[in-house]
Amino acid sequence: MLVSAFFKSDEIANASSVTANSTQPEQLIDKLEPPAACAECHNEAYRDWSGTMMGNDFRDPAWLAMLSIAEQDVPGIGDYCLRCHGAGWFQGKSEPPGGDSRGLSFKPAPEIDRESIPLCDFCHRMERVGMRKSNYDNREVAEGNGSVYFRHDDPWVGGKHPLKPLHKKSELCGACHDVSNPIVESSDSPGMSHPLERTYTEWKYSFFGENDYACQRCHPPMKFPGAQTWILFPGMANLYPDIDSGWREAGFALPKDRSSAWRKARERNEVFMKRAADIKITSGATFKPGEEATVSVTVVNQTGHRLPTGFGEGRHMWIHIKITDAEGRVIFEDGKLDGDGKIEKTKQTKIYEQEAGVDGVKSFNFALLNTIIKDNRIPPAGFNKTAYEVEGAFIKGAKYANGQNWDDTKYRFDVPVDAFGALTVNAELKYETFSAEFMGWLVDADKTLAVNHGGEAPETPDGSRTWGETTYKIWERAAKGKPLIMAATDATIPSANSVSVFQLPLFAVIIVFVLVLIVKGMQGEHKLM
Repeated sequence: MLVSAFFKSDEIANASSVTANSTQPEQLIDKLEPPAACAECHNEAYRDWSGTMMGNDFRDPAWLAMLSIAEQDVPGIGDYCLRCHGAGWFQGKSEPPGGDSRGLSFKPAPEIDRESIPLCDFCHRMERVGMRKSNYDNREVAEGNGSVYFRHDDPWVGGKHPLKPLHKKSELCGACHDVSNPIVESSDSPGMSHPLERTYTEWKYSFFGENDYACQRCHPPMKFPGAQTWILFPGMANLYPDIDSGWREAGFALPKDRSSAWRKARERNEVFMKRAADIKITSGATFKPGEEATVSVTVVNQTGHRLPTGFGEGRHMWIHIKITDAEGRVIFEDGKLDGDGKIEKTKQTKIYEQEAGVDGVKSFNFALLNTIIKDNRIPPAGFNKTAYEVEGAFIKGAKYANGQNWDDTKYRFDVPVDAFGALTVNAELKYETFSAEFMGWLVDADKTLAVNHGGEAPETPDGSRTWGETTYKIWERAAKGKPLIMAATDATIPSANSVSVFQLPLFAVIIVFVLVLIVKGMQGEHKLM
C-alpha cells in the first residue's frame, strides 16, 4: 500500500468529523480547570492520580515517539491522537488539523500545564459520551475514538460537584478505549475502519459486560491500576524530576516532584497484574528416562477483557517453562530471554500477542496498519465469539470456543537416559509492556528531532535527539524492561524407575523383607561378639 496514494489531505482535514458527536475545539466557554486547583481539597485523590499513566499520558515518552513516527508518514494524523492524549485539543490548541498536531502549544512539563493531560475536569465535566449502534445486535454502545461531550461552562467552581451516573459506567472508559483508524479500511473486514484497540468491545461482549460489571470495579478511579511498571518508576521519575515546580511557584501546596506517586502507582500495578491470571501444570503420573515426556500448561484469564489488552503493538505475555532433575540439571526450557531481552523462540514457544501489519506484512506503525496477522490473546469469561468478529476484535492464530477464558499449551521434550530422580517443572507467565523487538523499532523509526535539537517534536527532558531515543534509554536502564511475573507454579514428576516398595510385585516385597531380617540378624551377632 503506497501511503502517498492512499492518504489524501482532505481526509486528514475532515478527521474531526468522525467524532462530530462530541465537543469540538473552541466550544468550551470555561476552560478545563488545572488539577492543582482540585488538589487543594482532594489532596489524597490528587496524589494517587498524579502517579498514574492516566494522569501523565501526554508525557508518556513511548506515546510521543509513536506520535512522531505517525506524523512522519501521515502528516496531520496526530491531531486525531490528541483527542484522548491531550485535553488541549478541546481548548482549540490543535486546530486546524496539521497546525499543531504534535501538541507543541500544550506547554509540556515542567512549565505550568493546563492542557496537556486528562485533567480532573476532563472526566468530571463530561456530560455524555458518543454512542453508536452495535454491528452485532444494534444495541447502543460507546462510539470510542475520543468521542466525549463536555458541559461548555464550568458549574463546579466554588460549588458541589457530585459524581454523575456516567462516572460509574464502562461507557466512560469506552470513549477512549475503543479505537479505530478513521482513514484506513480494514482488509480483514471491508467497510470497517481498521481496529487499533478493542478493550471496551472485549468487555462489552463478555460475562462482565452482559452482567454490567463496570470497568471501575477493577480499575477504581483516581488510582487507575493498570499494566505499566518501569516506565512509571524509575522512568517518568527520572525524566520529570521537578514536574510540579511551576505549580509550587504559583502558590499551590504541592510537592515539586511526583517520584513517590509514580513509585506507589507502579507498586499498585504490580499487585494488580498478579491477580489477572492463574497458571497450572498438568503432566503424566511418571516419566521414563530415555523417552519423550509431555507437560501441559494452562493459563486462565481472570480479567474482564482480553489478556493482555490495549496497545497491541508493544504488549505481550508468554510462558517461561523450565524442567530440572533432582541434581538441578536443566532437562528442558522454553520461553527464556537472551542477552538482548528478546524471547528465544522455538516451535513450542507460546506468546500471547497481537501482530498487525500493512497488507499482510508485519508493522508496528499504527497510523498505517490495515490487517491483523495474529491475535491469540486470551478472551475473558463468557466472551461472544461472533460479536467479537463483527466488532473488530478479531481472533487469529488461536481457537477459543464461545465463553472460553483459558488456553492450554502442551510441551514435548526428551528425557535423558541419565536423568536423576524426580523432575521439577516450573512455569511462569511473564508480561512486558514493550517487547525488545518493539523497542528496537521505536528508536530506529523515530527520525523526528525534538525542538531542542532544531526539530518538530516536543522538547525531550533528558536532552535526547528524539523521543524514540528517550524511551529506549529508560528501557535499557530498567533492565531492558524487566518482565513482570504475573503468575507462577511448580509441579513434580517422579521417575518410573524410582518406585516405592508399595509399587513392587509381592515376591519382590518378600525378598526385600527377608534381606532386611538377615541384615538385622548379622548386626545382632556382631554386637554379641
